[in-house]
Amino acid sequence: MTFYVLGNGFDLHYGLPTRYCDFKKYLIANGYREMVEKVDDLFWRFGHYSPKDIKEWSTFEDMLMVFNDLDPDELYEEAFDNAETDDDRAGYWDSPSWNVNFYNEYIKVLKGEFDNWIREMNTEIIPDRYFNPVMGDAVLTFNYTTTVEDNFDTRGIQITHIHGTKNQEIVLGHNDPPDLNLYNVIEDEDSDYRDTTTRNAINDVLTQASQNYYKDSVQILRRNRRIFSQIPRFNKVVIMGLSCGSQDEIYVEEIIKYASVIDFYYYGDDAKENFDNILGNSNMTVRYYKWYCS
Repeated sequence: MTFYVLGNGFDLHYGLPTRYCDFKKYLIANGYREMVEKVDDLFWRFGHYSPKDIKEWSTFEDMLMVFNDLDPDELYEEAFDNAETDDDRAGYWDSPSWNVNFYNEYIKVLKGEFDNWIREMNTEIIPDRYFNPVMGDAVLTFNYTTTVEDNFDTRGIQITHIHGTKNQEIVLGHNDPPDLNLYNVIEDEDSDYRDTTTRNAINDVLTQASQNYYKDSVQILRRNRRIFSQIPRFNKVVIMGLSCGSQDEIYVEEIIKYASVIDFYYYGDDAKENFDNILGNSNMTVRYYKWYCS
């Protein structure tokens, strides 16, 4: 019996358009070009990430940390720099709090459209010799797609989408616990209305970011402990297309703790290097297979 672990490279191997650049194309096709440009700018300004260079999904999840690292004072300054300075002329559309609330739009729309993208994706593939699960096997997938269910006979096969899938709650984001730096807003008769509404809007942005893009991997692992603890009853673990980046590390460590034999399929040398770093001095049997994307 085999315990399969699938990452985004699995879908890419079978030709599915599941890179971050594919998600951006979906957003643009659905009328969100301006949002894509602004989010790319955020990734660059606050995280020094160039989205065109993103090759792995885990790096996109690292990039989402940008929303949690937003500096409230910088948002405050930006909000007033782009707002009407004269209260008599200022309206809702050019108020500083409205400028801040644009960030909430990015945060909410990005998550909502990601759900839509997964639901609408055509997951039909042409199976090959690499992946042929049989009754009694188990599949632990980090992918949101239902590629396995849509293309293989899954009777008697335990399938776990550890971060959710379509028609379920999708967990998207990074592992770093948010450290919210919220304003202490005092509202009284002496308060400046534009100041307090802007600070409240900034607090809301930071709170929304932490709720939408923090992935509590420790809690997720705890909920799925039984899945990992059953690994010893399988003949081997086969890891396919998992980048083993910082967002995957806690899960890979748990797999290594229970596995005795691992077949590791990779197409990027950085994934192999990441896995080797997590593996450390373990004396388990590991067989490496260079894999390719369609």
